[in-house]
Amino acid sequence: MGSFRALRLLPAPLLCGLLLGTPGGAAAGTPAIVADTQPGWATPLHRARAEPASNRLVFSVWLGWQASGDLQSRLHALYTPGSPTYHHWLTPSQFRAVYSPSQSSVNTVRQWLASQGFSIIEVPQNRLFVSASGTVAQVERAFAVNENLYRVDGTLVGAPDRDPTIPQPLAPAVSAITGLDGALSLARPEHHSAPPPPPSGRSVGPCSKWWDERQSTAFRNPFDPGAPLPWIICGYQPAQIDSAYGIDQLRRRGLDGSGQTIAITGAFFSPTIVGDANHFSSEFGLPKLNGGNFRQIVAPGTLKYPKDPSQTRDWYIEQALDVEWAHAVAPRAKIVYVGATNDARGLDQAVNYVVDNHLANIVSNSWDLPESLASKGELRAMNSVFQQAAAQGMGVYFASGDDGDNAAATGKVSVGFPDSSPWVTSVGGTSLAIGSSGQYLWESGWGTTTTDWNGSAWSPTAPGNFSYGSGGGVSHFFTQPWYQAGVVPAGLAAYNGSAHRAEPDLAMVADPQTGVVFSQTYVDPNGHRRIIDSWIGGTSLSAPLTAGLMALADQSSGVPHGFLNPLVYRLAGSAALHDVTSTHGTLAVLRNALLANGQIVTRLRSLDRDSSLHTLPGWDPVTGLGSPVGPAFLAMLQ
Repeated sequence: MGSFRALRLLPAPLLCGLLLGTPGGAAAGTPAIVADTQPGWATPLHRARAEPASNRLVFSVWLGWQASGDLQSRLHALYTPGSPTYHHWLTPSQFRAVYSPSQSSVNTVRQWLASQGFSIIEVPQNRLFVSASGTVAQVERAFAVNENLYRVDGTLVGAPDRDPTIPQPLAPAVSAITGLDGALSLARPEHHSAPPPPPSGRSVGPCSKWWDERQSTAFRNPFDPGAPLPWIICGYQPAQIDSAYGIDQLRRRGLDGSGQTIAITGAFFSPTIVGDANHFSSEFGLPKLNGGNFRQIVAPGTLKYPKDPSQTRDWYIEQALDVEWAHAVAPRAKIVYVGATNDARGLDQAVNYVVDNHLANIVSNSWDLPESLASKGELRAMNSVFQQAAAQGMGVYFASGDDGDNAAATGKVSVGFPDSSPWVTSVGGTSLAIGSSGQYLWESGWGTTTTDWNGSAWSPTAPGNFSYGSGGGVSHFFTQPWYQAGVVPAGLAAYNGSAHRAEPDLAMVADPQTGVVFSQTYVDPNGHRRIIDSWIGGTSLSAPLTAGLMALADQSSGVPHGFLNPLVYRLAGSAALHDVTSTHGTLAVLRNALLANGQIVTRLRSLDRDSSLHTLPGWDPVTGLGSPVGPAFLAMLQ
């Protein structure tokens, strides 16, 4: 083993005599470095040990768009009113004909990878990357790196100890290499749910069907002494969300998503998704899912389910939440779910598959990872996919994350990614109060702190410790897009002395304290399966809600709106949006929790306290421009 490890330090073999798509072949000179591949966390300080040489990696060599300067100009024109090409979307074949890498470049990369013993997995139709697989030992020899396991975010993640090198003849074609690190395996579903109801006879209630339905004076109100505290919402139902956001008015106009398709990406495939969604649909009077309005697609690669069900559980919950609530808002829209392969490293390929095959005009994604954990090469590579989506008139929606500024989760202030891309719509979260008649009462920025009642006082002192909240802030990588200039306050967009991309763009309800009902199959200790309704929240809720609303908007207009941001930023301050402003930390709810020892503890969940992020008039890093006012929002999008 020691002598083998020494071999890992040797440079990649030269391509002596290897044909590289040119008539006489091309000999490699000094190896070229593929910059920005090694993530920032792959440092000696975080190194745990070498990754086993026999482990297999799936990675992608990205080639980048041709004529990238022309693509930027074309995209700007596509979204500038008055331009001759305004909203003149390209088909995938038209896009590929102009911007896809050449077949000869793809062949060059493929031949070299094959010469190193790698198995070629996929080249998508847009020829944007070549995916391959091989052992860690093969990766180390080919790219002159050492693959190690590093301690990241409480887990061990693989990554190279340096940027890889490739033969000089390949350098002009290659823009990035992804998958040599496991950063995308850190991508997580952005939801927070109550555990399934406890066994019969052991309720942890009470809870309210609408805001302030049930109150208590048994616990001290630290913000308004003597005033009662409301109990948590049991989970809003579709009719309540519809009436609060004016979706019911749209429904009366015949807008139900007919003729539209929503694509959803995630990891794995819940084996109970159809049963779960149809249980939900039956409860709330929605059309059932069947082969005519729902399908699942395996993103390219080999599908392998982990033996440990804990690795798939959160993704199964995510799929149920996304499908059920996109369906609730746009019940006649078709839904196509595209699942990444076994370990979430294929999420980027899943998104590319949706875009390159133009499976839908609306794409909902409820996962992300802190931007600081992704390599710069990964950021650039995925951003290129979103550029193709925008050129084809597709709107891509991403949850902004559930950990606020991510400092508590990772030790470093960071926005999320892919939601920080300037070519996606980032959807943040709110706390939503709905009245007894379904009326919209108010929204606050979603940010939750928590403290427990010890019998005489709140411990720790209220408001307690930060628990979770809407993701947002300013990107450290992407500069400010044109549509945010003059709308996002300069002080909130500044990074290193220049204006950068800020998120989120919009928001809808996400706070689990004012969350929604969803249906999910659980397995009892005795192995019996049953579908249980429980309540849930997170920006994994606000993203499919927004996607569903945009399906109604596309139906109303008769044409796709495409990438939403350039249009929605022109609506800043208008009646189309609820401007969610600060509640000055005066709101809180009570929530009972069942502890592992069987005891019940009462918790105070304070609202509108999102890490270092603050809800403000106008655009803010918690709720963006605010939440849509259904009828006015659609009217102003026409």
